[in-house]
Amino acid sequence: MRGRPNLFVDYKKESAILSNNTQKFWFALMIIFSLGLVFVASDYWILLLTTAFLIAVAAWGLNIVSGFAGQISLAHGVFIGIGTYTSAVLGGVTTSYVVGFELDMIIWLPLSGIFAALVGLMVAPIAVRLKGLNLGLVTLALVFIGSHLFSNFKSFTGGAGLGRKTAKVVLFGFNFENGLYLGNYFLDKNHLLYILALTVCILSGLGVKNLTRSRTGRAFSAIRDRDIAAEAIGINLFKFKSSAFALSSFYAGIAGSLLFTVSGGVEPGTFNLLYSVTFVAIVIIGGVGTVLGPLFGALFFSLLPGTIQTVLHSLENFGQGLALSSGQIERVIFGLFIIIFLIFEPRGLWGIWFRLRNYFKAWPFSY
Repeated sequence: MRGRPNLFVDYKKESAILSNNTQKFWFALMIIFSLGLVFVASDYWILLLTTAFLIAVAAWGLNIVSGFAGQISLAHGVFIGIGTYTSAVLGGVTTSYVVGFELDMIIWLPLSGIFAALVGLMVAPIAVRLKGLNLGLVTLALVFIGSHLFSNFKSFTGGAGLGRKTAKVVLFGFNFENGLYLGNYFLDKNHLLYILALTVCILSGLGVKNLTRSRTGRAFSAIRDRDIAAEAIGINLFKFKSSAFALSSFYAGIAGSLLFTVSGGVEPGTFNLLYSVTFVAIVIIGGVGTVLGPLFGALFFSLLPGTIQTVLHSLENFGQGLALSSGQIERVIFGLFIIIFLIFEPRGLWGIWFRLRNYFKAWPFSY
């Protein structure tokens, strides 16, 4: 209603993905700003942002099963690895030691998510019978099983210590390696991957937002809060826990299929326990059980190295170089933020953003 944007008289309008003109304005502005970075940001920051967008997609997947449905999963890195190697086999090149079918991205991208989702469904029977720490231990076992399979299926993965090249990014016959002229401006592979990652990130975020307002999303929340009560009111635990793991794995597979195309190669040792725990930390720092939290956490995690490098470079210019390397400082800062957020701000970066937003919405009458 005019003058009262937060008053809704229609349930469909209230539950819309973008429920008012203010949200639509800021959403459009952020898209325009993100696209504008293609023309002004350096290649280094473009690579970091591309990685951040794809990590956000994977983090949304973990947030679905752990944040929304309340199921502990320490095997998220394995599902990312499944998506990575599915795309590498379907879209990669055959060599003397690995197989590849050189298919178009329109084929291997969705199939990477679907295959990861099918593997995720295999966890569903266990998830119905276990919860909490016991479920976490089962998913932990999946990490070691996945690491073993990735290291030994050498025709698919290249084997431990060697690895293989990722899929060729070819969409409808157009190879991203060739770049694209946009007027007088040339977009190389990195810029095109940035636009692709941004598109996938936007679509994934809208999908998660749509999930939270759906019947399935409300069932996830009920299971998370109290699964016995949820079952008592008619929610099918097997159906919705299976859906949570499948959807989470699908997001992980989609992210994994594109994440390592930035570097062009992947090694089986990447998908270890630390890799899975990293995504748990990203979701915690961003905000568990929120829509924007994983995006905030992914941006923080991905842009932190670049920020540290910039600060260290400035300190070196003033003759104040530190004894610690940038990687060591990054791990220390990341660990400290996990502890700080768990103690002082359980809702993570999203909680800080939420309070700031409410403060300025009510300004100058905030209190």
